[in-house]
Amino acid sequence: MSTSFATTILPLFREQDINCMASHGVQLSNGDWMCDPSARFGFPDHGNARRVFSALSRGVMPPDGQWPPDPLATFQQWMNDGFNS
Repeated sequence: MSTSFATTILPLFREQDINCMASHGVQLSNGDWMCDPSARFGFPDHGNARRVFSALSRGVMPPDGQWPPDPLATFQQWMNDGFNS
């Protein structure tokens, strides 16, 4: 199964997640930002997406409760598939 940001990842985020994180400079609804291949935040590539995944995996995001394993696995698969937009 091929994954993409627009059809696979974006629907995982609620509007309240998107709005909350926007105030912190995290653009969850912006495919260009999430798929940016640049190294950031100590990651060798795709720093924005990897930072979001790290926060989700640690339960830091969203603030009202940790994601269950299935959405985390989907996000991981999207990264494994190449961060397709």
